[in-house]
Amino acid sequence: MFELGKNEIKFLYNSNKLEDKEAYAYALTLHKHVINELDISKNDMTPTQILELANRLSKRVIDLFDKDSEVFKNNVHGKDIEESDLLTLLIKEKSAMKTPILISDERAGILEYPRDTIKMDMVFNEIAGKD
Repeated sequence: MFELGKNEIKFLYNSNKLEDKEAYAYALTLHKHVINELDISKNDMTPTQILELANRLSKRVIDLFDKDSEVFKNNVHGKDIEESDLLTLLIKEKSAMKTPILISDERAGILEYPRDTIKMDMVFNEIAGKD
């Protein structure tokens, strides 16, 4: 799922979140990159894909949760939950995933603010210039 070409960026976002849509608009303005978008509100992810995403981000599954979401607050926070149960919850409650996420063949990161897309573009351009 995350095998990408040299100038390709996978952009995971939730179109039900205004800030994610704003970040996606910024992503579409990135120069020299092909944007391969995945709207998690409309597309299901498998447990394997979520694990691959966590690995790509060097994070644990619990770190993929939006700590401000009601799902996290009501079902995860302060509880000892098995990773398999966290995966099931993320699949069922897509809105609980922290988004947007930018992934290239060299880097990956969760964006805190929509304009962070521009900062990531500068990093991607630095990487592309090293060849």
